[in-house]
Amino acid sequence: MQEAQALYLQFTELRPQDPRGPNKLGVLQALLGQFDASEQLFRQALELDGKFAPALTNLGNVFLERGNAEEAVRLYEEALTYDPNYSSAHHNMAAALKKLGRIRPMVQHLKDAQKAFRDTEREHARKEMTGCMSRGGPTTVLLIAAGVLQIAAFWR
Repeated sequence: MQEAQALYLQFTELRPQDPRGPNKLGVLQALLGQFDASEQLFRQALELDGKFAPALTNLGNVFLERGNAEEAVRLYEEALTYDPNYSSAHHNMAAALKKLGRIRPMVQHLKDAQKAFRDTEREHARKEMTGCMSRGGPTTVLLIAAGVLQIAAFWR
């Protein structure tokens, strides 16, 4: 985790206006159970880009972990308004809806999550095969950090 944190800090220094840096640092804090710190970092990411679906989703995860499923649902809905095919938002929405006993919409979000995930994986594979992913620089630092930190689908 320390190596991943160092890489994300490096990425944040190289790209201070990129919300992915504070978002991923927030994920690290959440994985350590430091939800106040993670919430602050997710909010920092949202100050950089208020429409950044991963940070909205992760902020929802914080509320879900704290037992506030209603606020989590609100944040997942907001994330999905900006990125309707964001599989993590659909998946985590399903978890929140399950806690609220809303089974029918939960099932639909699970189906939407599966479809979005398949579509995203297909797109990533296409980019890899055509060589469109950038090589070198800050993006590579982020990708290396992501490889170092293999996390559950819950946190993105």
